[in-house]
Amino acid sequence: MSCAPTFPRPWLAAALTIASVTALAPVHAHQVWLENAGGQARLHFGEFNDNLRENSPGRLDQFKGVPVLEQQRTGAAAQRVEGQLGKDAFVYPAAGTPDTLFATATYPLIDRSKRNLPAMYWQPSARWVASLAKPVGPTAPLDLVPTGKPGELKVVYQGAPLPKAKVQLAAPSGWTREAEAGEDGTVTFVTPWKGQYVAEVKHSDKTPGEAHGAPYGEASYVTTLSFVLADGMPSPSLPPAATPAPAGR
Repeated sequence: MSCAPTFPRPWLAAALTIASVTALAPVHAHQVWLENAGGQARLHFGEFNDNLRENSPGRLDQFKGVPVLEQQRTGAAAQRVEGQLGKDAFVYPAAGTPDTLFATATYPLIDRSKRNLPAMYWQPSARWVASLAKPVGPTAPLDLVPTGKPGELKVVYQGAPLPKAKVQLAAPSGWTREAEAGEDGTVTFVTPWKGQYVAEVKHSDKTPGEAHGAPYGEASYVTTLSFVLADGMPSPSLPPAATPAPAGR
């Protein structure tokens, strides 16, 4: 479980005056998130704040194929990048300096018949941005994007702001904080440490639909936004790497 951070006094007041209601909270379900370094992008599956990255062979093999990565630069059309399955991530060449990367992983419908419930469509997506200073337009059904204002992110569902959405931000140390989106879909976080952050938002839609050639009764979305800050206080390290569970568990 993540622990509350130790702030130097100048940061304590700022951290407690986040624009939305916040609370420490653990991540309760898996996510996918993007990392981009050294000319290579990696799409991980697991729980960033617990330093859990699922492996292959293992749960990473449960996805339907290798997700396609979309790479976007200012003033240019998006490029689709094919990847390959690695030991603990889907791996892609990320040539040049993209402004944003995006990927959606395809997962089989989740059978809930033992609970007399219709199947669930689960769609995990991930976005990486080079800077929070540049606003990014949403492209996914559930998206989490920077607005260009310091520390401000926006939740969008089906092209419209999603009020009251719960957004969780995991700091480079794995510490987490949660904020509730306002009527305009925005949340604001204080980010005192340098290093990688991963924000996450979830949304459930009980409108029936069809995916992978079969019907479902509920769609569950989870989308992450990852970014790296070069400036700030040195951050404690993530906890020791958690052991992934065997496939099928």
